[in-house]
Order: sequence, then C-alpha cells, then structure tokens
Amino acid sequence: MLVEARYTPGPGVLVGSGARWVLVTDPGDERLLSRLWELVSTPQPLGTPVLDAVVALVESEATQAKDGAPVALAAVDLTPGTSTSTTLGTGRVSGTGQTHVLTLAEATDSPPGDDRRPLVAGVVGAVEVVLHAAQAPPLGAAGRPAVQVTEAPSAPTTGLIDGIPAEILAATGPDGPPPPRPRQQQPEWVSARDTGSSVDTTEPDPLFVQRIEDGGHTTIRAPHPLEDGTDDHDGSTVHRPAHLAHVSATTVLAVSCPLGHLTAPTDPVCRTCHQRVAPQEPRQVQRPTLGGLRLPTGEVVPLDRGVVLGRKPAPVEGSTDWPHLVHLPPAHSFVSRMHLHIELDGWDVLARDLDSRGGTTLAQPGREPLRMSPGEAYVLESGAVLDLAEVYAVRYETGPVSAR
Repeated sequence: MLVEARYTPGPGVLVGSGARWVLVTDPGDERLLSRLWELVSTPQPLGTPVLDAVVALVESEATQAKDGAPVALAAVDLTPGTSTSTTLGTGRVSGTGQTHVLTLAEATDSPPGDDRRPLVAGVVGAVEVVLHAAQAPPLGAAGRPAVQVTEAPSAPTTGLIDGIPAEILAATGPDGPPPPRPRQQQPEWVSARDTGSSVDTTEPDPLFVQRIEDGGHTTIRAPHPLEDGTDDHDGSTVHRPAHLAHVSATTVLAVSCPLGHLTAPTDPVCRTCHQRVAPQEPRQVQRPTLGGLRLPTGEVVPLDRGVVLGRKPAPVEGSTDWPHLVHLPPAHSFVSRMHLHIELDGWDVLARDLDSRGGTTLAQPGREPLRMSPGEAYVLESGAVLDLAEVYAVRYETGPVSAR
C-alpha cells in the first residue's frame, strides 16, 4: 500500500513511515522518539499490534508533554488486513474512505492543501497530518511495478528453427552409469591437523531413542582405554549415565511483550527486545530457546536444551535429555574430558563445573570474575563469560543470536 502524507508544521511531533503514522505532543525525549521511529519503521509480521506497543511506550515514558501539558496522541496503522487507529488525550483521527486526518487539538483550523508539506517518511514537527492511502500497482516477477506491454503483430520470419530435429530427439547417450570420479587423497598432515572446536548437536540413533521412549534402560558404555595403557586424566570428571529417562517437552509460565515475545512473568521488560511488559495473566507454554552459547570460533550453540563441554563430552549423570556436545581441541590438556555442564531450569540458565582439572572462571556483567566451586550451580546473566582452564572462553547471550 502507498500512503501519501501532507503535514502542517507545528509544536507536535510526527513520526511515520509506510502504513504507520504517529502524531504526538513533543515529549522532549529524543530516546523516546527514536524508539517510536523504530516501532513504526521496522517491518513486522501481519497482525502484530504495533499501535498497542506505541501506546504502551508513550504512557510509560511520557506522562506529560515538553511544555507540561497532558500528552495527546493520534496514530493509525493502514496495513492491509489490520487497519487500526488509536488516540490519547485530545488526539483525534478522522476522515472517510482512503483519507485519514490526524490532529492534536479538539478543533483545528486546517490550512489550505497547498500550505501542507509532503513527507515520505521521517520525524518532523507537526500539529496535523492528512494521509491518503492508495493501492500500489501490481508487481512484476522482479519486484518492480508490472508494465503492460502490447505486442505488435509479428512479421513472417525465415531461417528460424521452429522445432527440434527428429535425429536429436532420437539420440541416446552411452550405456551404463557414468564412470566414477577419482577421489583426491589428502596428505596425512591435513587429516591429523587440529581444526579447533566442533559442535556435535546430533541426536542418538533412532533405536536408542525408541528404547528411551519405551521406558527401557539404555547403558552408555565407558570409553576404551588408550592403546598404550596410559590415561591423560585422573578420570574424576568423566561421568557416564546409567540411562537417559524419557521426558516430555518442558513447559513454563510466561507472559508476552507488545511484539509477542515470551518472557518470564517476574521480568518487567522483555528478555528478547527489552520492551516493557504490560500487566497480564501468565499462561502455560512450551519453553522457548533461552538464548545461545557463543564459542571462540563464532559458532552459537542454541540453548533449547543442555550443553556439555570438554575434550570428550557425554551426557552427565542424571541427565534427562540428550545435550549438545561441544568437543574442545585435544591440545587443551588442562580442559577435562567432562569440564562444564550448562543446564536449563525453568527460565534460568545454570552453569556447573564438573570437578574439572583446570577449573572454570565465571565473569558476570559488572562484577569481578570468580572461580566456580566444583559441582555448584551458578545462574548465568546475559553477557556472562565462562573461561575453561583459562584457555577457552564462551559467552552466554540472549535475544537474537547468530553465528558470525
């Protein structure tokens, strides 16, 4: 949809882009205006209550205008299928058909149309705006307006192929499958080279999963000893569970922010977009992914379940799910085979050192680093850094996370 906007300059503030326009008395807060611009200019899924988020933001951040008067607001969202409007105080939305008028006073002497200024998008001082919505022209295959082309009568042509010759249609290729391509052998030094950490997020084989679901006990065998009979670790942190119990998907009590993100009922702001969460009745939902664990390589392990880090990681004793297994390079000899366990408890992300040889240092945002006590659970805050044996550091992140 195309929206043509023409505004009357004045003491208020007009924030608009595309189908969303907000006219509000000047709050004297540049940060608030920046957040309003982000709300109206950022593309949102169809049905997102953007105007509800606008009203909640203005009511919570701007109790009065810059001159001390009560806040007035008029806003519209002309998105096809979700056309809505809202007002606060003396803000007004009027008009008929495809034309909408937003004003900040109960009675406004509108100037002639020639005195209004056009605006495509942006933030300007205004006291009134007239919006005219028009349907956009149909788009072509490349996303550009389609152009109607009238074909001229074609003239007779000669020398052109108007079909495929029969001898080409009847032709066949050589019998049998194609010959195998030779495989290039890599030098031994390439295959033996340490390529750094790798994330193993594969699930156990289907027969293993079936036995868990059937309620049977599946034994995970201990690893074989090294060929020379020696061991590079004291074995105190090598845990192997007797079985993994079947567990259903974890559910939690949750509330929603204006953009629909799920967060804990005790949090005043959204854990994903940090917008203020309006009071509401919590509901039982399946727990969402609680952020991610960023590795030194830039990879991100999603926290939809637990994580075990070490040189030879495996599910820890008493695990009820199959965790992500993060294999660290064998060269990190002070990192234990089973070094660190990340587990999920409701909305909390817990870190537990598995009595490792080199230990783990935890640095929470704004606090001094501390050495974790073996076996003790620590609740992680967003931005916390875990340093394994002072050679391998990972960072806990929330909100939209992706591999760099």
